[in-house]
Amino acid sequence: MEQNRFANYTFPTLARLVLVFCCVYFTGDLFAQDPDTTLHFPITNPYDPTQNTPQSFDLGDPSSVKQTIVFDPITGTYVFRETIGNNGMNFRNPSMMTLEEYLEYERQKSMKENWKEKIDEQTEEDRALEFPIKIPGKTFESFFGSDQITIRPQGSVELSFGVNSSRYDNPILPVKQRRVTRFDFQQQIQLNLQGQIGTKLKLNTSYNTQAAFDFDNITKLGYSGDEDQIMQRIELGQVSMPSQSSLIPGSQTLFGAYTKLRFGRLTVEGILASSKGKRQEINITGKAQVQPFELTADNYEANRHYFLNLYFHEHYNEAMSQLPIAASEVNITRMEVWLTNRINNTENTRNILAFSDLGEVKPENIEGGPIPNAGQEIPDNESNNLYDWLVGQPNVRNFNGAVPTLSGTVASPGPFQQAIHYEKVENARKLAESEYSYNALLGFISLNQPLNNDEVLAVAYEYTYRGQTYQVGEFSTDGITGSDALYVKLLKPTLTNPTITIWDLMMKNVYSIGAYQVDKEGFRLDVLYNNPETSVPVPFFPYDGLDDEQIVTLVEMDRLNVNNQQFSDGVFDFVPIVYNGPRAETAGTINTRNGRIYFSTVEPFGATLATHMQEEGIPDMIIDQIAYTELYDSTKTAAQQIPGKNR
Repeated sequence: MEQNRFANYTFPTLARLVLVFCCVYFTGDLFAQDPDTTLHFPITNPYDPTQNTPQSFDLGDPSSVKQTIVFDPITGTYVFRETIGNNGMNFRNPSMMTLEEYLEYERQKSMKENWKEKIDEQTEEDRALEFPIKIPGKTFESFFGSDQITIRPQGSVELSFGVNSSRYDNPILPVKQRRVTRFDFQQQIQLNLQGQIGTKLKLNTSYNTQAAFDFDNITKLGYSGDEDQIMQRIELGQVSMPSQSSLIPGSQTLFGAYTKLRFGRLTVEGILASSKGKRQEINITGKAQVQPFELTADNYEANRHYFLNLYFHEHYNEAMSQLPIAASEVNITRMEVWLTNRINNTENTRNILAFSDLGEVKPENIEGGPIPNAGQEIPDNESNNLYDWLVGQPNVRNFNGAVPTLSGTVASPGPFQQAIHYEKVENARKLAESEYSYNALLGFISLNQPLNNDEVLAVAYEYTYRGQTYQVGEFSTDGITGSDALYVKLLKPTLTNPTITIWDLMMKNVYSIGAYQVDKEGFRLDVLYNNPETSVPVPFFPYDGLDDEQIVTLVEMDRLNVNNQQFSDGVFDFVPIVYNGPRAETAGTINTRNGRIYFSTVEPFGATLATHMQEEGIPDMIIDQIAYTELYDSTKTAAQQIPGKNR
């Protein structure tokens, strides 16, 4: 122990100690006095828990540093160690404490954590953005009941700014009008404001930009008087007028003013408001309800339905061409779906690394540089050399060192760009089977809730093809434990970019009519085109060579007759999808459970229409006016800015 202590001293001090010992030896008085081992300028270790040294600036330790406290029975001390790497190399020199020092260290540590929790609770819950204001004067206090004004806002505000510049090479448009540049501003506000002036006047405001109805956004100012006052209550904003009479029914969706006055035993209530609600009566005939719906072509369900692989995107039209039978030899048997954990769930979470090129076969579908394997035609972990390369990278599997390794890769595959070639998600949440459904034959997934722009969606699935079993991605049951990352297939990155390859994984041919338990009897679906000359919707295109066939037939949603034979009859093909739990076991055009229409082609109003018109010999100028290709190669917002095609 003496040798270790001397090793930390500076050279001049060590030399002085040697001279002292020498002098004592020659005088013959070896035990006359103890050596002076006190440093005038002691050297302290700011990271040593045994030395209570304040820190003015600390960047923190790397995430790979492991801290351990081990009791040494020989010396009776507690040894603090900090190691790095798998070989247990010391990150800093170990330090030690006696039993008394260790108990004092734990006591101080517990006190700091306790005080921190108390401060956080006080800040976040009791005093979160609360501004009490004192108003001096008896007049204010007598009228409002107190001299204090309190305002407590709660909620969140998300603002997105951007610039969108699009160019449309349409010969009909002037050259100066072919480029459209505009600001892209989006907001998502969820605000709850509670204000109180004294004890009698209260202000309640609730505003949500995603509210389903206008009356869900509540603004209410209320004054409550004392029991012996004439003015009992005054309300401004969202008010209600309960009524026991059937002649004048009450309403909960009123906006205006309400007052309640009391004169002894006489109570007077008055209201002046306008109703924001709507009362509608529906006549039921034969135990069925008939309700009309109307949708526009640009109102597809975005960020909700995704192909599992570009292979399924390219073979979707072929698989749906022989309805009611799916022309597919694929049968998905197992699936795990991973999503960004925004609800801070602690169950069924794992670190994942999602790659866009995982399982892709064709070279044009691979962006990150992996090389396709010869002879491979369907999705699999062995479709290209990406998965084999990832298995041999321990730093990537370790999750913490994934970003520098992937971004620094120069050989194939690589280099990788985050949000384009891969996504790194910590504690991703595995969705329950009740949160999604998937089609086992066509290879796509449908979520119950749409995704936000910054959320990541990834999957791992297993399927059979011609008697063989294939797998894309890794399952949580594949033996990869701890904090090591799972390699999965990326379906949706955090970046919304139509120029990247996996943009085509999002399905843009699914529409929701907002109905449930849809019955085939009495159901009718028409596809209408707004005639630019008359502004009247018609079920055909008012152009020579196209006016003899209905649009529902041109978009290939009319291939069958009433007997499910391959003959067009001008009526929408009502082919329901059959589900077994979350798994769809058939192909179809409608989900009767939730009223979603699945078009039989990937781009019904784009490439499908253009192909049919080319076969009919329609001039390219007319095709460019009708085919809504921007709906599929641009964002939904950008496509909606083209009124000439949005008909």
